Amino acid sequence: MKSLIKQNRKNKSGLSGAVTALILVIASVLIALIVVAFAFGFLGFTNTATVTQVGPAYIEPVSSGTGSSSSTSYKLVVTLSASAPVTITEISGTGISGNYGVTTALSAGTNPVTIYLPSTFNAANSAYTFTLTLSNGNTAVVNAVLQ
Repeated sequence: MKSLIKQNRKNKSGLSGAVTALILVIASVLIALIVVAFAFGFLGFTNTATVTQVGPAYIEPVSSGTGSSSSTSYKLVVTLSASAPVTITEISGTGISGNYGVTTALSAGTNPVTIYLPSTFNAANSAYTFTLTLSNGNTAVVNAVLQ
């Protein structure tokens, strides 16, 4: 009778302890990878660097040449705060027809920025609103006054 009981126990099918442990280890590793991916933004998370204006911004004239061959262009002088490194790729807004391409790199933190405006810039107003397009697709608004 005892030999029949021992034989019955051997015939029982089931997962061994090693297989169960292996499954648990694999599941734990997968869960850890998912948590890390969410924490570091690998799952659909984009660079959300934001840029904001710090203090006043000015539009200043830049004169070149002398006499009848003199001309005046303008530059935007502003201090921007960036939450992460990003590049300004375009400026548009009041006095600028269309979008004007620029390349101004910003580091994380406060950045003094000078952007030379296109020669077509129309300085007819005293206050201007510009939209800066960033390399990550976000935009930043700058309000400036003519000096």
